[in-house]
Amino acid sequence: MGRTANLSPLGLFNWDNTVFDLMQIPAQLDRETLINNILAETAELEVLYPNPIVFKSLLGVWSTTQIDVWNRLYATTQYEYNPIENYNRYEEGSDSGSGSTTHSGTDRHTDTTATTGSDTSETDVTHGGEDVDTGVSDSAKWIAGFNSVPSGDDDGLVKQSKESNSAENRHDYGETVNTEGTIKYGKTETRNGSLTHGESIVTENDGEHELHAHGNIGVTTTQKLIREQREVDKFNLYDIITNEFKMRFCVLVY
Repeated sequence: MGRTANLSPLGLFNWDNTVFDLMQIPAQLDRETLINNILAETAELEVLYPNPIVFKSLLGVWSTTQIDVWNRLYATTQYEYNPIENYNRYEEGSDSGSGSTTHSGTDRHTDTTATTGSDTSETDVTHGGEDVDTGVSDSAKWIAGFNSVPSGDDDGLVKQSKESNSAENRHDYGETVNTEGTIKYGKTETRNGSLTHGESIVTENDGEHELHAHGNIGVTTTQKLIREQREVDKFNLYDIITNEFKMRFCVLVY
């Protein structure tokens, strides 16, 4: 039995170049580039559905079921990150709160002050002195005729008699005055007081904070992170879709 000719996706496209028109692909990919890549990778494989109408319809249905997956895969190629960091955390928040504290009370105090004592004084006052009075008194009688008036002078009249008296009066005095006194005093003062106070403190707190922590936390070496990034860089969505097409629409028996 001889070998029959096989129809590849490339042969089918050459027969009808509209067979890929119903295929959905991510908007960010170039349709012509994807189709050419599929045809180049499957040029030597037999297509599973050689009927162009059936192939076109089934290709549209299959791509519809896969388009969301392809879009999410494409999104992973657009992430922005530092490939040598394995820790990147953002934190934002706001803090708010309020409260009040009230203090009240009464302070009472009593003070008593007592003062006692006595003052004693003694005084002696002495007065002394002497008073002396001395006097002399002379008297004389003169004889004269009845028709003569004596003048008291020696005018030739006969002095009959003369008396002389002297007197002395002495007065001694002395006095001592003693004074003694005692003054006692005492005083007691009592003071009472009270103070009532009250205080209310109201606190309010409102703030915002932002934190960005990133870097290598040490569980993975930087070299390992670089090797893993190389694998990420090899990811090609064109090849992913092409391989999935090959698995779904080609006979993989050589």
